[in-house]
Amino acid sequence: MSQHWNELYAQTQDLYGTAANLFIQEVTEKIRIEGKTLAIAEGEGRNILYLAEQARQHNYSFSAEVWDYSDVALKHLSSKAEATGIKLELKNVDLTAAKWPSERYQNVICVFGHFDTQTQKQILAGIRESLLNGGWFIGELYSKEQINYQTGGPKNIEYLYDPRSILDVFGQDHLHHFYVGEQERHEGKLHCGKCHVIQFAIQVRK
Repeated sequence: MSQHWNELYAQTQDLYGTAANLFIQEVTEKIRIEGKTLAIAEGEGRNILYLAEQARQHNYSFSAEVWDYSDVALKHLSSKAEATGIKLELKNVDLTAAKWPSERYQNVICVFGHFDTQTQKQILAGIRESLLNGGWFIGELYSKEQINYQTGGPKNIEYLYDPRSILDVFGQDHLHHFYVGEQERHEGKLHCGKCHVIQFAIQVRK
């Protein structure tokens, strides 16, 4: 799988564009994203770089860790971070076999990080375990309905998300925002047009 992503990122830099996901941009207008933040399946880092820059502009305390399985994407991200003076801790992590720390992060960000159904369950449980009490899980994912749109994301429905799988893990936490429905997304070459997503900003209660 890492070879697949390495080939894609080697062929096209800024594979998903340079701008942060629109939902991530919207969230920062309502929620102060500060403290130790983990971005998973983050690729070339458009979202974490945006959050880091927002924190810098507003003088928030912020430190960022990125997990991705593509060496090429992480190399691109490292160059961008260095050019903008942003410090990031970059880790090549196979999320299908990740070992999650306990209560380490104030925020975990996941934008279009897609895995098979069983791995989704493991990752969602790991994310909740890794969050501090009061920490935030924020992201946007393609729902299973996206299979009918063909405007981005996996072609295998098993790699798309059922909103209930997120609620099974986070249903007892504070759902500050939880939306399932259509959005328009234009992110590089691979996310183009009307799509069906799950958006969430969930504050963990432990």
